[in-house]
Amino acid sequence: MELNEKIKDYWEGEADVYSRGIQEELNGPARQAWKELIGEYLPAERNLKILDVGTGPGFFPIILGEEGHQVIGIDITENMIACAKENVKQWGQQAQLLTMDCQNLKFEDESFDAILCRNITWTLDDPKRAYREWFRVLKPGGSLLVFDACWYLHLFDESLGQKYKEREEQIRRKYGRGIHAHADEDKGRVLSKRLYLSDKLRPQWDLDCLLKLGFSKVFAQRDITDRVWDELGRELNGLTPEFLVGAQK
Repeated sequence: MELNEKIKDYWEGEADVYSRGIQEELNGPARQAWKELIGEYLPAERNLKILDVGTGPGFFPIILGEEGHQVIGIDITENMIACAKENVKQWGQQAQLLTMDCQNLKFEDESFDAILCRNITWTLDDPKRAYREWFRVLKPGGSLLVFDACWYLHLFDESLGQKYKEREEQIRRKYGRGIHAHADEDKGRVLSKRLYLSDKLRPQWDLDCLLKLGFSKVFAQRDITDRVWDELGRELNGLTPEFLVGAQK
């Protein structure tokens, strides 16, 4: 089985866990926090045509739909899309939700006003190809917003690895769970060692890649933790802070 197929197979089994996670976000402060953060980087008008890459169980289509935007959400996993359809309907929104590989998009050139993704780029076997595709389907002047973290850099950085081990022991004693709440933690850890971005220093890697692709403007916020995570999220993931990489075509 090729790496991309293994990635797809793994995330098919994680859909229910992640769907429960976004329900907690939608019912808590994260919902408004993400709206405000994203709103700072999008044009003020409503009804933007937005592509949500790696939509998972549909968090962004729901909150951006509430803001009056036309959202198309894609994910390589059928189970994630099935959950997304249920969640979008439950929250009274409408979105086009498609099973699609974000590294091989089925859209015409210059189709979207904005492209967003959250915690997806680290999972890709060929992120450079993905960024090229996203550049292709983005309209001139359109915005790209990438939210992610160096989730598994601790597997390659000895000092960070020791800190991560100590933090995880504390989390298990306190909460009876690991830092990452996956359905299959061991399988995820093995797979993560093979992923292209796991050992990269980000967001610098992303900025360099986007500039080479021809984006006219790139920027980053290295730590948006306090903007979008609650106290538990900060405790769990403080060693791998969420960052924002942005670009304009």
